[in-house]
Amino acid sequence: MSSLRRVLSLISALIALIPAAVVANAAAAFAVDPATASSGYAAVIRRTAHGVPHVLAANLGSAAFGQAWAYAEDRFCDLADQVVKVRSERSRWFGPGPDGANLASDFAYQSLGVVARAQEQLTRLTAEERDVLNGYVRGFNAFLAATGAARVPGWCAGQPWIGPITAVDVLAYQRDIALLASGNGLVGPIALAEPPGSAAAALDIAPSVTVDGLRTITGEQPLSSNGWAIGADRSQTGKGMLVGNPHFPWEGELKFWESQVTVPGVVNVYGASLGGIPGVQIGFTDKVAWTHTVADGARFTFYSVDLVPGAPTRYYVDGVAEAMTGKTVTVKVKQPDGSLQNVTRTMWSTRYGPVLDLSPIDPSLGWSDTTAFTYRDANIDNDRLLRVWLNMAKATDVNGLKASIGRDQGIPWVNTVATDSSGNAWYTDSSPTPNLSASALAEWASNPLHLLNGSDSRNAWVAVAGARSPGLIPFAQQPQLLRRDYVFNSNDSHWVPNAGKFLTGFSPLQGAEGAPLTARSRQNLKLIGSVARFDLATLGTTILTGDSLTASELTGYTVNACRAQGTRPVVVDGVSVDVSAGCTALANWDRKFDPASRGAVLWRETIGAVLGQYPDGLTAAGPLFGVAFNPADPGRTPRGTPASPTPLLQGLARAVLRVRAAGFALNVPLSTVQYTVKGGQKIPVPGSTELVGIATMAQYSPAPGASLEPFMDPGTFAEGSELTDKGYVVNYGTSFLLTLAYTASGPSAKCILTYSQSTNPASPFFADQTRMFTNKQLRDCRYSEASIGADPALTVKAVWG
Repeated sequence: MSSLRRVLSLISALIALIPAAVVANAAAAFAVDPATASSGYAAVIRRTAHGVPHVLAANLGSAAFGQAWAYAEDRFCDLADQVVKVRSERSRWFGPGPDGANLASDFAYQSLGVVARAQEQLTRLTAEERDVLNGYVRGFNAFLAATGAARVPGWCAGQPWIGPITAVDVLAYQRDIALLASGNGLVGPIALAEPPGSAAAALDIAPSVTVDGLRTITGEQPLSSNGWAIGADRSQTGKGMLVGNPHFPWEGELKFWESQVTVPGVVNVYGASLGGIPGVQIGFTDKVAWTHTVADGARFTFYSVDLVPGAPTRYYVDGVAEAMTGKTVTVKVKQPDGSLQNVTRTMWSTRYGPVLDLSPIDPSLGWSDTTAFTYRDANIDNDRLLRVWLNMAKATDVNGLKASIGRDQGIPWVNTVATDSSGNAWYTDSSPTPNLSASALAEWASNPLHLLNGSDSRNAWVAVAGARSPGLIPFAQQPQLLRRDYVFNSNDSHWVPNAGKFLTGFSPLQGAEGAPLTARSRQNLKLIGSVARFDLATLGTTILTGDSLTASELTGYTVNACRAQGTRPVVVDGVSVDVSAGCTALANWDRKFDPASRGAVLWRETIGAVLGQYPDGLTAAGPLFGVAFNPADPGRTPRGTPASPTPLLQGLARAVLRVRAAGFALNVPLSTVQYTVKGGQKIPVPGSTELVGIATMAQYSPAPGASLEPFMDPGTFAEGSELTDKGYVVNYGTSFLLTLAYTASGPSAKCILTYSQSTNPASPFFADQTRMFTNKQLRDCRYSEASIGADPALTVKAVWG
């Protein structure tokens, strides 16, 4: 059959699957130009309200083609930019970058070998994986060919680095996504590492590149989320329910994108995904639903190695000398005059992985004559991202989902929270985790950096049967829990997936056990416990409540204390502060973090100021709570009012000074201060930082991703505060919010993509959902054919190539 006839045949088959009324209203969308039809990939993209694409295809390759085309229509620049990154071409197009960030990225990705690993992975793909990958690449490129580089939507239009992508590019970027909690944050230390006495010129990479990267992988700037799976015992339908509430960046390449992918008889999945990974990573089918939360454990281990005297690229293991592996790397660097200069250096690796220069955080952690530092990565050989979510979408219940996760072992750095139409609720942390011996675990726990002596082979990862790769903990030995009431996770470790059931006895590299929960985790437990049996509407109103743990427990106490204080000043930092006006503002506050709330800004600054003085104030008795943490009751401790109001009064005094210094009234509405910027317009955002103990997060991240997309200006931060002269500029928090209930007639879901579907300011879907989110308004997730066909905003078109 010719290419054109095959395309026509596929499209005819797809038309037969769409309701007749829809076809009649969109017949022109199916006109095929014989001059452009070529390879046989064909899909129908139906967009419903808010631009959500529902991709229909006759096979998985064509479905991936259609999904990539639709993604490119909305977010072309996000993936195109990341392809430049993994190719180590940032310096080629943009020069060394601010603080040398592009140089660090280019050299580190060459050292990590993401492209070489992708080339090797390409030879091992299953037929299904290859079909999906090729379809995705072809769809992205077909959109580019049809649109032209000058007219692609978004911030990168017309840039000279735009061009077709390859299967290797996509696999390399998937490997990069797998490294998000490990090697992705170590580009600075990898690029800087040079043996002492090296003749190579030092790279001009600022310490901030190392410090900022380490903060992203050590939990100081966490990617976070809430996930609830409600089982039959807590569901009004007697079937499963889900809340998927990932807190992810609103800018950069890590923005979620919403779609539905349908291949009749094969897969029908709805949800959110990251660019470059076909399918859906958080979502649901007609029988099973799941979400993910960033896991608390370790995805890598640091090592030191003792060097052979006089030979800084040779090191000892058990007293035997071993040579490092050197790889010569050349990076093209754009100069101020536009010319290109080659920069060449040798990148060194041990048996564990790349050598690191950690001296920007501690001068003793640099490469010396006696010691070098290196690391081993649990996700560097994770080549399962393409298949794991595809197989999850084929599962028909929680047990099938569990089987697919256990078989593929490709979930890179997240917990999974899932439910099904039978009313099961399941939790697991299946993230790739190093398997260490008892002695190595003791050494790992003995210092803040968790540094192991790599010259002692007893600290090597232990290979056991059943693991995806030698040295990882097998899935069967990782935390898991099946319930009929509920399971949840809000980025604390595995040990409290349910208020009445603790998971213990697992490796500390999976996460801490017996440790205090964050205020956000405790608030999630409180919210789940506040409803006897959930329905779909209650799921949404509960997760989006403006209530917070600290406000509900401490506002009344603080108001009483400051009323007792009267007009007597509170002295902080040598300044006398009359807190009575702040007391009035808090007394009149509705104790919520909704846009109309007056007093929310003052309370956020009060708690922030207390924690600035007492960093463990939320997890130990003292400045905020009177009852100490009890590991037998982690959801409700610490609790109770503190013995002395002084820390809270001092926090309030500092907050009064900060709010006034920023130019705001103490009772300013949250909507005036907290917003995101879309197309130059300020759009108010509900929620707050997790430090106040709220489920709905809204804050600013200085490093929302590795994209070169221009980011929002947050203003100038005052020391110890996130309140700037611009207010609270939001670029991180609740992203794709999914609430779902299985019913007798199938899945019923409401959701919102808070920053909207398109990054193109000219698109009607650039800010529409963001404005809805101001009012915490969810919308229907149209899953069934009847629901899609009934949408008044429906558009339909065929794509092929």
